[in-house]
Amino acid sequence: MKRILAVLMIAVMIFCLSACGYEKTEIAENTGGSAVGGWTMADSHDITDEQAAIFEKALEGLTGAKYEAVAYIASQLVSGTNHLFLVRVSPVIPDPVEKYALARVYEDLSGNVRLEEVIETDIETNINGSLGGWQIAESTEAPDDVKAVISDSGLVPVAVSATQVVSGTNYCVFCQSDPSAPDLKDMFCVAYVYKDLNGNAEITDTVNFGINE
Repeated sequence: MKRILAVLMIAVMIFCLSACGYEKTEIAENTGGSAVGGWTMADSHDITDEQAAIFEKALEGLTGAKYEAVAYIASQLVSGTNHLFLVRVSPVIPDPVEKYALARVYEDLSGNVRLEEVIETDIETNINGSLGGWQIAESTEAPDDVKAVISDSGLVPVAVSATQVVSGTNYCVFCQSDPSAPDLKDMFCVAYVYKDLNGNAEITDTVNFGINE
């Protein structure tokens, strides 16, 4: 009799769970972003005041290089939160060469932050502020025609880091290339896109984000 009751109770539980639409919910589904290797891509990559404060706090006391946050890329829920920033890094030396990098900042549950990792690259920013040179992008959002040509190539446009006005406009766009890669540096690349005065866009070059060995 007890055995029959146990079977009936299990059957009732299964029926109730099915009726209530029970399902396993992933973290990425709750955030509204897309999952990349356990990370959730930000809905907007323009850096908010709160994100800027987190980044600046993580850099306190750090010497040897100058870091400028370009875009907020993604977050990862752990025991606290990992924040991923696209940054410009310039070593504190005579005639420094500024390059792009990824900075991973950890924020614990009490709001304490620390710089966990800087993933360096060989990609020079070429930003010098000169007329006709590369300039810091006013927005990380790429124009629709630039995004379209990147998407057609199989890449996912993430954030515009710099622009250059020529006979038309050059765009330096941080892209997602391989979301299944085990390392952050292998998930991303930089695409250079030229858009002419008639609005036609084409990719002129792509560079892997990791250090070329």
